[in-house]
Amino acid sequence: MIAWEGREGKPSGNRYEWADLNLLCNAAPTPFFLDGERFYSIDSFYEALKLPEGTSERATCAMAPLIEAQRLARRNVGKEFTYLGKSISVWSPDHAGLLAAAICAKVEQNRAVQIALAKTGTVRLTFPLTFSSRPGPLARVTPLTLMIERWKQRQPKT
Repeated sequence: MIAWEGREGKPSGNRYEWADLNLLCNAAPTPFFLDGERFYSIDSFYEALKLPEGTSERATCAMAPLIEAQRLARRNVGKEFTYLGKSISVWSPDHAGLLAAAICAKVEQNRAVQIALAKTGTVRLTFPLTFSSRPGPLARVTPLTLMIERWKQRQPKT
């Protein structure tokens, strides 16, 4: 989740409503299509990559909320995955690029996400490192990608 430190409207406790700035969260139900596949959220996309391409298990995971997607993919952690027939190493630049493409698709295809992103103004977006001292691929890619998408929104339409 994007860090709420110093922000108004921080949700209390563990209850989150999927509205406003919370839509920027990778777990937010903001369905999008990427390369002809539909995904429930960025986290669902991330988890689905762990499953064999073209399987019903991957398709089910792609449309599952975060906790269910994690459950479906938990035994399939490897150093590589296949996307569009290409083997991609986890933590590689190709992996980061694919995650960025998914985040861009989420923003482009969800008007409410565009509005939430615009509300962040010009602040630097970060992810808190709550579970590890080393940020994972999503924690590294998401803030920068969202800031680039925010910048693109502000550019004059040609």
